[in-house]
Amino acid sequence: MAPLSLPISSAADAVTASSAPRTTRALNSCGAGARVTVVDIDCTGDEACRLRALGLCEGTAVNVIDARDAMLLEVRGTRLALGAALTAGITVQLAARA
Repeated sequence: MAPLSLPISSAADAVTASSAPRTTRALNSCGAGARVTVVDIDCTGDEACRLRALGLCEGTAVNVIDARDAMLLEVRGTRLALGAALTAGITVQLAARA
């Protein structure tokens, strides 16, 4: 039986794949219509626990519906309204445009 050979990616391929900039920002700095992914939640223990219970946790995709005084977010098919002080502690990454 012939040995199985697997394709090996070069270091150049790894650099190209990882060279896309990964910018993060506070959720409260995003405007209406933004699509983001939650990277970190830096709130008090009770607030972070409540947000996670509502489905807002690291890795979750979020759509910003409205960003006036409070932020109206769509999270896993549910809408949440969060104040500016709370959203300031949530770090997000802008989603890649399709």
